[in-house]
Order: sequence, then structure tokens, then C-alpha cells
Amino acid sequence: MAVPVAALFAAAIYQVRSSLSDAEELDHTVSLLIWAATDDGAVSFEVFGDDLRINGTPLSLEAPGTAVIRHALVDHHTARLALPPALSARQWRAVVELYASAPGLYGSVDDLRDALRFNVPDAVVSATSGSAAEGDLRQSLFELPGLRGSSATLDPAPTMDPHDAMLTELTARLDPLLQAAETARAQADYHALADTLLQIHDLAQVNDGELRAIVIRERRRVVPQDVLDTMARLIPKPASPTIIARVLGTLGHDGAAALLSALNGAPGPQERRAYIDALVACRDCDQTIVEALSNERAELVRDAAEVVGRKRLVQAVPLLAHLLRHAKVDVRTTAWHALEMIGTPEALRALRK
Repeated sequence: MAVPVAALFAAAIYQVRSSLSDAEELDHTVSLLIWAATDDGAVSFEVFGDDLRINGTPLSLEAPGTAVIRHALVDHHTARLALPPALSARQWRAVVELYASAPGLYGSVDDLRDALRFNVPDAVVSATSGSAAEGDLRQSLFELPGLRGSSATLDPAPTMDPHDAMLTELTARLDPLLQAAETARAQADYHALADTLLQIHDLAQVNDGELRAIVIRERRRVVPQDVLDTMARLIPKPASPTIIARVLGTLGHDGAAALLSALNGAPGPQERRAYIDALVACRDCDQTIVEALSNERAELVRDAAEVVGRKRLVQAVPLLAHLLRHAKVDVRTTAWHALEMIGTPEALRALRK
């Protein structure tokens, strides 16, 4: 199963690195990765010359996913990564997110090992650096779970380039926010969590694309989609702080997905109206809302049509035109009004057909 494991592990790394990745697609990839790794139990990845070994089986860089994994291991000072059998989806996802992170996020192999063992206590990481004799000694030490060697005396201190300096500054600012978010999530203090998420969002906006992707990935790790779903369902409640709707409106696809999920299960018209208003105010989420027009549930399609009309989303015109022939009269009516509100020549032509 070495090739499927390599391909799926690499696919998961790619999905995590993309700021546009879909959480459900990543969950599906991880579930397939668990299946692929089941027959072999424990899984090991080892950099071997220019190739990669998985559970001792050598794979060339031409095999699917091999090059991605090898580069990820080398970028994170890893000569060998050994994982225990029967990892959960949460543990596999933690491994994927760690090796998908930007080079330099973990200053040494010790830092990386500590981060990995927080989620996978029995994981083994062997370092790539050091002379042959030192490497053999350090690898033997690192094979003992929980024993931390010192790389500072063996590795020359790297010269920090401007990008590394920016990454260091980002980490110093981001880590306390992630800790605050994790604490608020554990205590179900959604007002505090929303406030922290706004600060994390603001931090992402002042960085370049690569660093912004790091912030988004780390935010998703600490505050997964199911927590956002819970926050969205709080919006219609009388005592719910307005900051919850506000923060979901800043989270792009993730915030819109949470609001659409809540809208899809809305128990009554008051809740529906609250979720629709929040979606209208949502930023950077237009594509996610437009995609909801293709949902199988007529009620969600109707509500999404109202949102795209109020937001005047021109890209939704072809789907709205198609909905004019929907079996449900309320869907047809809402699509008609949405086209009227958009009001472009294309939208008006659709109304005359």
C-alpha cells in the first residue's frame, strides 16, 4: 500500500497548503489515508538518497506524491518519520498540517518533534542534519519516544533572511492568539472566541499570500469547521453577541459554509432571516453562496437566491435563469426577484425568455 499512502498523504498536504482548500475534501482524503494505511499498521517515511522509502519500500520521485512528501520531510529537517498504527483522523490531520507548514515555522527538529508528539505521542522523528557519526548517534537517541536531543550544538545557526524574520514575527504574534482561541473554544466562550478570531483575521490581512495561508491554516486547526457551525447557530438567539455574525462574515468560505449549514437547518422564519442577513453581509464568500444555488434542498436554494439577489452577484445570473424553471413556485419567484435586483442586461434578458 506504499503508493496509495504516498499519493494520499501528498494530496492532503497539498489541500492544507491551499488557502482555498475545502475542509470536507480534506476530511475525505484523510479518511482514505486511514484506509490505505490500515493493512500495514505502523507507517514510516524515510528520505533515502534522492528517493523516498515508505515502510522500507523504495519509491522513485516519479511515483505519485513521492516528490511532495520528500520535499516536506527535508524542509522540516526530517530524515525519517515513523508513525504508530491505528492513528485517528485527528492525528493524521495533525501530521499532515505539520508537514504542510512553511519551512522555518519550526526552528529546529526538536520544536517539530514536540509539536508532533502533542497529538501523536509515540511518533518518532529522526533528523537530517549533522555528520555521519553524529547523525547515527542522534537518530538512535531520537528513536526513544519522549527523549529530546539538542540540535543547537550540532547545527550551525542559519542566517535569517527577511522572509524568515517575517515568519518569526508572525509566529510571535499568532501563537498567543491561537492559545487564546483554544482556551475560549474549550470553555465554550464564543464571545471571546469571536473577538480572538477577528484579531487573527486582522493579522492575516497584513501579511503576504504565503504567510496569510499559514494564519488561515493555523486558525482552521485550532477552530475547526464544526466550531464555526456551532457559532453560526447562536446568531438568532436573543442573547447572542453581534460579534459572532460579524466574525463569520470575515472568514470567507469557512464563514459562509457555517452560515449556510445553519440556514439549511433553520427551525423557523426568524432564524432563517437572521442567517440570510448574515450571509448578505459576508465578505469574500460569493462563490460559496452561488454554489448553494445548485443544492438539492429547495428551501436552501430559495434562500440562497434571495442572498445573491440582495448582494447583486452577477456571476449567479445563469443559475438564477435556470431556477426560473424550478419545480417549486417559491424558488421560481425568488429567482425572478433576484434577477430583477441584479438588473444587468443579461439578467433582464433571462426574465424575458
